[in-house]
Amino acid sequence: MPHKITSVRTAPPFKLQVQFEDNAYGVFDCSHLIEEPGSGTALKDRRYFGKVQLENGVPTWPNHYDISPDWIREELERTGGLELPRPVRRQPSRRQG
Repeated sequence: MPHKITSVRTAPPFKLQVQFEDNAYGVFDCSHLIEEPGSGTALKDRRYFGKVQLENGVPTWPNHYDISPDWIREELERTGGLELPRPVRRQPSRRQG
């Protein structure tokens, strides 16, 4: 099943703080992407980089440059940067009697 990002924020200098639909989260460094020729070069402008928005769970910029949520998650897992949500511990119920 493809992953969706439910929240994205930018962090200096060229990082994305992302949260996935399962509440896993991490910080993805995009600095290597802006060095590649093509649409990513517009992202060198920090103000433009900050215009990222989610379109159907995909981080997307006004020039339609986007980054696959599956790839972001794979990279975060590979580098140890994916934080999984902690399970909620249930308190034992108190019986009245």
